[in-house]
Amino acid sequence: MKNAIFYFIIFPFLGFINAIKNYRSSWAKPTMIAFVAFFGMSMVKSDSVDSARYVHNLESMYASNKSFDNIKNSFYSEEDGQLDIYVAVVTYVFSFFTNNGNILYLFYGLVFGYFYVNNIGLVLNQSKGKLAWEQILLLIAFSFVVGFWTLNAVRMWTAAHVFFYGAFLYLYQNKKKGILIASCSFLIHFSFILPVALLIAYSLVRLNFRILYLFYIASFFIVELNIDFIRSALESNLPDFMLPKVKTYFNDDYLEGYEEASVAVNWYVLYYKKILTYFTVIFISILFFKSSPSAQARKLLGFTLLFLSVANVLSLLPSGGRYLNVAFLFSLAVSFIIVSNSKELLIAKGVKWLSPMLILFCIISVRLSFDYFNITTLTNPLVVMFTNINTPLIDLFK
Repeated sequence: MKNAIFYFIIFPFLGFINAIKNYRSSWAKPTMIAFVAFFGMSMVKSDSVDSARYVHNLESMYASNKSFDNIKNSFYSEEDGQLDIYVAVVTYVFSFFTNNGNILYLFYGLVFGYFYVNNIGLVLNQSKGKLAWEQILLLIAFSFVVGFWTLNAVRMWTAAHVFFYGAFLYLYQNKKKGILIASCSFLIHFSFILPVALLIAYSLVRLNFRILYLFYIASFFIVELNIDFIRSALESNLPDFMLPKVKTYFNDDYLEGYEEASVAVNWYVLYYKKILTYFTVIFISILFFKSSPSAQARKLLGFTLLFLSVANVLSLLPSGGRYLNVAFLFSLAVSFIIVSNSKELLIAKGVKWLSPMLILFCIISVRLSFDYFNITTLTNPLVVMFTNINTPLIDLFK
């Protein structure tokens, strides 16, 4: 713990690098969590990114002196449509003593970092001894799917790691508290009501992972969804307090803007997730024909296939592709576990053959992270507190 505090005060990034090198040391985990907290404090918060909106909300709440009753009454109301309790409550608490977005995001980073680092630990602990390079590559890909730089969109991706943490405890370690922890993700981002429902349904009706593999393959043959039908069905069946979100995500302006944004992005943003899709379908097919996983791994693999199937279909909807990132957490975790514990040569060779896909995915992920890395992330909290710099690291390379 002393190491973590020392590095956090003096040079958090160096502590992060040293913690990676000494990943099995007792001080590595708190040092990495401290760095993610510092990253939240120092990250880019310009007007062009989501974090600016959360900072603006803090500043507005600090200036307006809203009562907690106002905040509480906005939850699940038809008028306000406030479904995400976590950010609203945290912002309200912090507005009592600061309007500084860096302090707010220090806390967000601490919470995100706790689950992010512990999720990596949960997966890593399923291996023994020194890691082979195939395992290292899978673990890096796992840590990059929802990397700490996604803290910019704090609700969605904090919820993703909370959900994975709880679901892994329940599915792989048979800890019933895992369902409760996973269910808390809905309080962070309303959209996690679907993954939580899938987890509960899977726990009640267990299907063989080989049957679920066929569902997964079949999901690739669904190429179009009727948006108007889905919008009408949701508006007819969802509770009134969720209707504002339906109208937001399914109105014509949003759909048109989403389509235009998809066309405008760079090629690597458009295709780097597809790289993981190709890796996943090929590698899981190898597992289907060649693997005999343990009962725990089969349980985790079964849910992974169910989640991937649903996420594939939902990716056809605006913003639905975000579910794929969460599903990839599970697919890469179960791939790492099976590779670490299988003696089947074809499984290890499969990772070698497919490694260029994972390497390309990791390279693109690092490039995307540079949009949120502030140059002050390479300094320390004192520099961040007494400066107001919002310069993405990528600007140094342009």
